[in-house]
Amino acid sequence: MRGLAAAIALLVVAPTLAVAQFRGPRAELTPLVESEVRAGGAARAAVEVRLPQQLHVQSNAPRDPSLIATELTFNPPAGVRATEIVFPKPTDLEQAGLPQPLALFEHEFAIGVQFAVDRGTAPGTLEVPGQLRYQACDDKVCYPPQTGELRWTLTVVGSAARTTPTRPDVFERIPFGTGAAPSAAAATAPAPTAPAAGSD
Repeated sequence: MRGLAAAIALLVVAPTLAVAQFRGPRAELTPLVESEVRAGGAARAAVEVRLPQQLHVQSNAPRDPSLIATELTFNPPAGVRATEIVFPKPTDLEQAGLPQPLALFEHEFAIGVQFAVDRGTAPGTLEVPGQLRYQACDDKVCYPPQTGELRWTLTVVGSAARTTPTRPDVFERIPFGTGAAPSAAAATAPAPTAPAAGSD
C-alpha cells in the first residue's frame, strides 16, 4: 500500500514539476529609488536585474523582430507619470548562421526610470507598480518569456525638506537624459494582480 501511495503521489507531483521546469529561469528584480522627491519634481528610480551567470536577455530593441524584447511597463497612481526609461547599452553576440549579431543585455544590468510628481501632491508615500517582461536565453536555447512584478515606493516630502541620495553605485552609471519616453501603452499598463517580484 505504501508503494502504491508513493506512486500516486509521484503522478500528482510530476506534472507540476514539469510545468515549473518548462517555465525556465527567472530574474531577480530589485526596484530602487534614488532619494525622496518634492512635489513638482522628478524622482530617479531603477530596477536591478540579475540572472544566473550563463544567461542573458534580448535587448529592448532586438535586431530580429521575431525575438522577444525586454519591456518595462508601469501603472502609476494619480499624480505620477513615467517620463523616461534608460535601458543599458546592449552587447553584441555573434552567432553562427545569423546575418547580424544579437543585441543582448548580460546577466546583470540596471534599467533607469524617471517619474514626475505633480505639483500639489501631498507629502507621503506613493506606490508605483510596474512589470518587466523578458526572455532569458543561454548560448543554445531561449526559455519561455517571463513577466516579473515590480513596485517602487516614492517618498514625497515638503519643499523645504532635505533629500538624501542613495545607491550611487547604480544611479551614477545610468545616463539619465539619454533615454526615451515610455510609450502610451507602457506608461499605463494594467495594475499587477500579484506584486511578487519575478512572478509570471
